[in-house]
Amino acid sequence: MRVTIDLDRDIIIIPDNFFKKIAEENEKLERYGAKPVKALDRIKRSYEAAMADTDNRLLTQTNAKTTTRAKKVAAATDKKDEKPAAAPAAAPTDKK
Repeated sequence: MRVTIDLDRDIIIIPDNFFKKIAEENEKLERYGAKPVKALDRIKRSYEAAMADTDNRLLTQTNAKTTTRAKKVAAATDKKDEKPAAAPAAAPTDKK
C-alpha cells in the first residue's frame, strides 16, 4: 500500500481504501490470535523504518518501481521504545 508525503503542503496522502484495507488485515490478525495494528501506527512504523535506513530506503519514483523488496509484516509492540526487528534489505535488480 502506498502512502505519499507532500513536502510542499506538509500532508500525508493515503489511498481512499486505506482504512478498509487495514480493517481487513486486522480481521486476519485477530483470526489467528494476533493483536490488531492501528492504522496510524502502521504509517508511523513504516516512516520510522524508512528514515532509519535512508541509504537503502530513500528511492526515486523510477527506482521504487524497479526495486524488489521482500514484503515484511509489521509486528505490533506494546512498548513505545521497543521497535520491531528490521528485515534485511533486498539487493536491487538491474533489468535493462
